[in-house]
Amino acid sequence: MKTLRRFNIRPAQYFITGVTFRREPILLNNIDLFWRSWRLTKPKAWAILPDHFHAILEINEIGISEIMHSFKITYARIFRNLCGYGKVWQNRFWDHIIRDQNDFNRHLDYIHINPVKHGFAKSPADYVFSSFKEYVTMGYYEK
Repeated sequence: MKTLRRFNIRPAQYFITGVTFRREPILLNNIDLFWRSWRLTKPKAWAILPDHFHAILEINEIGISEIMHSFKITYARIFRNLCGYGKVWQNRFWDHIIRDQNDFNRHLDYIHINPVKHGFAKSPADYVFSSFKEYVTMGYYEK
């Protein structure tokens, strides 16, 4: 297998997607575990679905690979202690460096519409496992 090389640009904002192993629908079963596992940074925007999540992270001193490695290892260790079985995450993750405000807005919209696209809500405002309501409060979306 080839070694994946990522751009290591800091400071930067990254759009990321993480997917569970075999797309097992485990992420909403213990939402606190998801949040406890972010030790190096916290998502700035997010949508957590049963088998994957999308987020925007602000990266400063620590690179995106280290942050995601820490998150996935922490989550997997705690999850295995609670549930007792093997692999939790697919190998790797998807990332995209946010280039400008327009790019940020497009990815923010993608994150918030994703639960609707997958049939978990009729509108982004109806889905509780996302940052949509926070971004309405900040003025990114109309009420």
